Amino acid sequence: MYRSPIRALLGCLIIATTTLALLRAEPLTQPANTWVKRGPLPDGPPSPRLGYEASWAYDPFARLLIRWAGHNPGGGGEQHSETWTFDPVTARWTLKEPNDSPPGACCAQQNVFDLSARRFVRFPAFSGDHGWQWFREIYLKNTSVWTYDLAANRWRDMRPCPEPRLAPLRCASWDSDHEVIVLFGGQESREGTLVYDPYTNTWTWRRPPEEPPFRSGGNLAYDSSRKWHILFGSQFSDDPHTWAYDLAANRWLDLKPAHLPPTDRNDAVLTYDSVNHVIIAVVKVSQGKGEEAKSHLETWVFDPDKRQWTKMNPPREPDPSGNRARLLTFLPDHGLAILENRTHPPHGPAEQQIWTYCYAETPKERLWRPTTTLRVRTGSASASLSWEHQGSPPPQWVIYRSEGNHPWEASYRRLASVPGQQTRYEDKGLERGRIYYYFVRGEGQVDKAASIRSVESNRVRTLPRVVEEVVVSVRSAQEVELSWLPPPQTEDVVGYYVERAVVEVLSDAQLVRLKKAVAPLPTTSVGAIRRIGPFERITSKPITATRFTDHVELSKPQVISGQPLWERRFHKEELHPEGKPYPWAVYAYRIRAVNALGTVSGPSPYFLTIPSAPQWVFSRERDGQCDLKWEKNPEASLRGYRVYRLDSRLGIPPVSRLTAEPIAATTFTDPSAGKTTRRYHIVAVDVLGQEGLPSMPVWYEREWKSLYKPFIGEWHQ
Repeated sequence: MYRSPIRALLGCLIIATTTLALLRAEPLTQPANTWVKRGPLPDGPPSPRLGYEASWAYDPFARLLIRWAGHNPGGGGEQHSETWTFDPVTARWTLKEPNDSPPGACCAQQNVFDLSARRFVRFPAFSGDHGWQWFREIYLKNTSVWTYDLAANRWRDMRPCPEPRLAPLRCASWDSDHEVIVLFGGQESREGTLVYDPYTNTWTWRRPPEEPPFRSGGNLAYDSSRKWHILFGSQFSDDPHTWAYDLAANRWLDLKPAHLPPTDRNDAVLTYDSVNHVIIAVVKVSQGKGEEAKSHLETWVFDPDKRQWTKMNPPREPDPSGNRARLLTFLPDHGLAILENRTHPPHGPAEQQIWTYCYAETPKERLWRPTTTLRVRTGSASASLSWEHQGSPPPQWVIYRSEGNHPWEASYRRLASVPGQQTRYEDKGLERGRIYYYFVRGEGQVDKAASIRSVESNRVRTLPRVVEEVVVSVRSAQEVELSWLPPPQTEDVVGYYVERAVVEVLSDAQLVRLKKAVAPLPTTSVGAIRRIGPFERITSKPITATRFTDHVELSKPQVISGQPLWERRFHKEELHPEGKPYPWAVYAYRIRAVNALGTVSGPSPYFLTIPSAPQWVFSRERDGQCDLKWEKNPEASLRGYRVYRLDSRLGIPPVSRLTAEPIAATTFTDPSAGKTTRRYHIVAVDVLGQEGLPSMPVWYEREWKSLYKPFIGEWHQ
């Protein structure tokens, strides 16, 4: 299976560099109860002036904010798929140019950072509404979860199945105790309270007895001191409540504070100050109606113990901004909240403002730092724990253990203690196939200023992480070859199960949007997945190899027997009743890893019997021509690639197919690009002539090009 050694080496160098940065960088400081504008400043680094309705999350290991989606620098325009980082210390923006990306989106608030796997986790929002997007990419790639690995600069489509219908402007928060993500609400969503477990790549519908009113907007923030997910605010409604969700008890609580911030359409953003154990909120207060309405921002703090909101009245609030224009999170290694505030006329200048807020000045010793990293390796009836600790060891380490099918079912109990100099422990006599959870905590006087959380490790499970990298190669109409890489951060895998499901698809000739965009080929292409059947294990026992050949008949489409595991419904007007169907059977494959204790991992993303999306696509402008290059696809027996071009923002003129026959090369020059803005997709073609998933789009003579010049090179995306 292909993996670039150069990129792997760069990933290792990035990890080493960020580790050194953690040890050397000094935290930002400012007086208590103040906002400080960090950018853009007259003498500061350039700002890309990105548009509103984006999302971000903080990676404390790299000490960088990761920002994804939103609109272009004009404030509106196309829905971006761009990935940026922001350094709070230097105020420097960096445009990342990754292997792939999810379809561009807006109204994408509250994506989160997975502290366990060190990944940014993206959920879908609105796509396809503002132009410069090909609906074939949206139909095939807009799944419920993608993750971004900053160290490797790599996006992965996790394709959990089944999955809920997630709505834009939903609320989400990372649960650091159970290492899962809780989601609620979203525009026109009725999915209820959801949990996504990145470790097992699975969704759970919690269905608590009662829930808050559904909403568009508002925010969730996880209070790790009380183990509550705090919900407050709404974009279009008035909800005069402050809610708390207890994941372990599966219960929503109305905290009923005596006084509240303004609640009517307040478009609130929240974050949890993990140093001072309070919730920080920025709310929009509007006065007047319609075009005459004026608004301002207010800073409030909520103390869950006292169930009390306090209006902070700092000397200066951030500048006024409209709906969906603010992103708020916390920098635990600085002790500051950080706000992106996208202002525009008539509220203020067109700026992508960055502000930090200090609730209370904090001694450096109390700030977050990565101190204790726990790992587990299983045996046939045991779990070997080992950990690394930065700084002086505590007098003793206490090992805690629990068990259960889900992490929120875990009730930790003290298992053992070892001297502070010891960093290993073996737990024997375990039941095979059972999932155990562990963490270690340093106890005794370590540092009078340090919190107990600073000497508490991450959680680990006697469960392999999911396999992420799988290649499905169609060798012929009767033979499919699979290969995969072992799951990350796992050393005790002894075998794998292979699963297969029937997939029902719609062709590009059966979908009105796709047929209008570009005339289908005589042999139609997969335009969208309509149903996925139950996955069946096709290896009766775990296999030790990381390759498998399946003999299956692809020459005739298959129909799911019984109830599908997942289904997508299309409106009647989206379908072309006379469209030519897809001629081949399509299957989905998943891999599950098995460790020495006999526990079976969650499912890998599913991978289809059509080619994957080409990756690392780049373009450049050259004398009215567009040069394209990309990395060779990992599948065997490919015929080549086709190049597609978007010629306008709104599809008039429609999409152009620039290569009638597949080309073998991984480069292409479009001599007719001219001076007009365009976007390009690459699609791989297999031995049967099946077209695969489209690549991410790349620009030619992009809009707002002048604002991007400080951030891109000759070759760009």
